Amino acid sequence: MSSPNRMIIILGVCVALCALAALAGGALWNIVNQGTLAADVAEVLGPSGGARRDLTCQMMVRTRTGYCLFAADAGDIQGVASRLGLDSRTTSGAGPRVPPSLITQGAQGCLAADALGGAEGLSAAWVAGRPRQLALRSGGQFESLLLLYSPATRQACVQVSYAYG
Repeated sequence: MSSPNRMIIILGVCVALCALAALAGGALWNIVNQGTLAADVAEVLGPSGGARRDLTCQMMVRTRTGYCLFAADAGDIQGVASRLGLDSRTTSGAGPRVPPSLITQGAQGCLAADALGGAEGLSAAWVAGRPRQLALRSGGQFESLLLLYSPATRQACVQVSYAYG
């Protein structure tokens, strides 16, 4: 095989591997960080009635944001919101009334239709600005936390963004 043909084949293989790595990158990011996200969210939320929460978590690709779904009741959600000093509202209109940092991420995470069946009319509570109650024992910090609750399904979704530095 001639040298130019070998270079074309090598270049083609490199391009294919780079494309595959880019496609797998989001899945890899999610898999690598799910456990840490679940532990950090569980730490901030605290236990539910003394029991550990069963969280199903995902990282949002190319962001420092992740979200977790879990079973809850209204009293549990009110307790978390009160303990963390969350600002409460009901989502309404064309989009939920949430902090600008979460709006810029679009209908992803807790705001996606498949998370809780849509965010319209749900109880929403949040805090932003890197508050001390979102500091982690590991030294990390959440920049913001959004908590949505669906009484119809008794499911909650918490979305957090890790702070820089």
